[in-house]
Amino acid sequence: MVQQMGEGDRLHLVNIVKDIIRRSQVWVTFHDGFCAQLKHDNSMETIDRDRFGNYTAIKHFLENREKGVNLSLYFKIYDDMVFTYVDAYIQNERLQNRHTYFAPEKCIILKVHSLGPIEGMLAHYQHKDWWTRPYFSKDFSSLPDRTQSLLWKTPKNYYYLLPVCSDIYKTELSGNGKGFDIKLSSYVGGVDRCCTLSFVLGIGNNPFTLSKKVIDSSIEVLGFRTLPRSKKRYPEILEYLGWCSWDAFYHQVNEKGIVRKMAELKEKKVPVKWVIIDDGWLDVKEDRLYSFNADKEKFPNGLSSTINILKNQFGVNWVGVWHTIAGYWGGIHPESPLVNELRNFLYQTNSNKFVPYPDSVKGFGFWSAWHEILKKQGVDFVKVDSQSAINNFMMYQKSIGEAARGTHVALEASVGLYFDHCIINCMGMASENIWNRPVSAVSRNSDDFVPSKEISFKEHALQNVYNSFYHGQFYWGDWDMFWTNHEEDIQNAVLRAISGGPVYFSDRVGETDPLIVWPLILKDGRILRADQPGLPTEDCLFVNVNEEKVPLKVWNRVNENGIIVAFNINVRGERVKGVVSPSDVPGLIGQKFIVFDYFNQQVNILNATQKLDLVLEEEDVALFIICPLDGEIIPLGLLNKYLTTKTILEKIIMDKKMIVRLAEGGQFGFVAFREPKIAAVNGQQALISRQGEALFTIDCSDQEGEVWIELIYE
Repeated sequence: MVQQMGEGDRLHLVNIVKDIIRRSQVWVTFHDGFCAQLKHDNSMETIDRDRFGNYTAIKHFLENREKGVNLSLYFKIYDDMVFTYVDAYIQNERLQNRHTYFAPEKCIILKVHSLGPIEGMLAHYQHKDWWTRPYFSKDFSSLPDRTQSLLWKTPKNYYYLLPVCSDIYKTELSGNGKGFDIKLSSYVGGVDRCCTLSFVLGIGNNPFTLSKKVIDSSIEVLGFRTLPRSKKRYPEILEYLGWCSWDAFYHQVNEKGIVRKMAELKEKKVPVKWVIIDDGWLDVKEDRLYSFNADKEKFPNGLSSTINILKNQFGVNWVGVWHTIAGYWGGIHPESPLVNELRNFLYQTNSNKFVPYPDSVKGFGFWSAWHEILKKQGVDFVKVDSQSAINNFMMYQKSIGEAARGTHVALEASVGLYFDHCIINCMGMASENIWNRPVSAVSRNSDDFVPSKEISFKEHALQNVYNSFYHGQFYWGDWDMFWTNHEEDIQNAVLRAISGGPVYFSDRVGETDPLIVWPLILKDGRILRADQPGLPTEDCLFVNVNEEKVPLKVWNRVNENGIIVAFNINVRGERVKGVVSPSDVPGLIGQKFIVFDYFNQQVNILNATQKLDLVLEEEDVALFIICPLDGEIIPLGLLNKYLTTKTILEKIIMDKKMIVRLAEGGQFGFVAFREPKIAAVNGQQALISRQGEALFTIDCSDQEGEVWIELIYE
């Protein structure tokens, strides 16, 4: 049970803040590269109240008289959170003198020397400009550069430190040899004032509710520059199975190839309902966008011809296209007609690149012009790549907060107008992207799935599951496409089942295996999607499962039921051992539970804290369905689907009878400790098969549409 934080915890946080002040140093970096340490001036402490409740305010003043710098650290300390603001300015008093400014990068650094011993730490850092990955340690001083989320545990509590990206500044963390640095950067010059929320620190005994509360509260304090995932609308299009052209064709995508692929899927009766035409379709020159048209050699009859074929001949309901946040990787070609026609909506960077204007009004002019054309050609949504390149284009020209905000607002306004807000954000896990997309709901959650890379799945699963801890509070994670014809096909399919996000594949022509797809979807192509983004179980939070001999365990929910998936992603291919328990899924209600081992078709009865031993050989995967034991019969749903209980639409319990409404026909399974007297499928008596001591099945595979199961027992 989650304990409530109270005033005693606020006093604890007050002491932590005072300890940080006492043990830390504040440095300022100037535009000429000179660094100066600020000296303590004085502090003041007050008590007040606002919409978040009672808080203690500590304002700590520092200065460097020689450089004319004054700075205050303002801590608003609630019972379970601390909001930390920085207010600094340089005294440039005489206009005729040469002024001093803050450096664009790492202009203010709070060096935190010690926070005491910890039991474990999970950090998320940008290992590339576009992606984050987890980092595990017990030493703050080893934190990687560009860390943008930090969870740690002491014997009594969890702590979550969340750097933010505000309207101008971005905060990041890194180790410093003695502790860690909290660094602010604007990425723009000529600034002599910094006033911003820098980071939020939360305390709690449940890491998942802690991260949600800290992130939701931070979003609110920043004025809802984005919405938390809980307030975003998941796109209806992405409720269905998709296919993407990327790993099938890469840059050689063309109409003939796509049509051949769709013909294969139609023959194999794989109900793909949406298609992404990925990179390679555009008219480009020298790695820059030349026009809004499709490449004439690859799509000789235009994009609309391909889309019409997909929709009219192959039952595809929606088609999306790919482009980047800059139009194309290098922006807009300077000699293209687009530069002349849309010059007012384009920004010319200091490196002479043309990109959509990073302004909500001017940028909208560019995106609206393009998206209107795409809409008329039959495009239904977009995947927008290279989003974390915003700062690469705009470095030292606009602040990172301003550039990201203007770019994303302009883009999403157009996507909302033409595509009902259906966008897959991609290559955009830098904090400036995460914090500045107004309403879009789906964002890629990891580096690319790479079919030919030897340990691709092991890194891919690690990134997706752990990134979801913080990224999943902002967005529904897109855990990327995969191949159904691959040495890691089952693992990849199960990973998407637990993801809570889109499911789509990218097999080449002739290579799709329908048997890998069907456990993920219904006959109409609708995916069986879990209730939230998949998350690492609590006992995995601080464990590098690539290196340790323990499984990666992921939990999710389907209504009142839990789902746990376990993978062996040890990079040395060693056997891993662990345990599975109903307590791995937070919030399950009940005293006893059915724990159904999906792949072994075994039923286990456990109380809430009992553990089931788990051993996984190299590249093994396990799946467990956890249902409260709350009656004589526990329906599991269709056993030919990974998320079995998602196929249950309704359950009615009457005296000596249970009625279950299923989404479609299949192999229906249920747990009972004595066999029901009578079973019926859509009113017709049906045969019950015993599969084990307590597992029973009814085959209703021949039924079309929804299926009603009646079970009558004495």
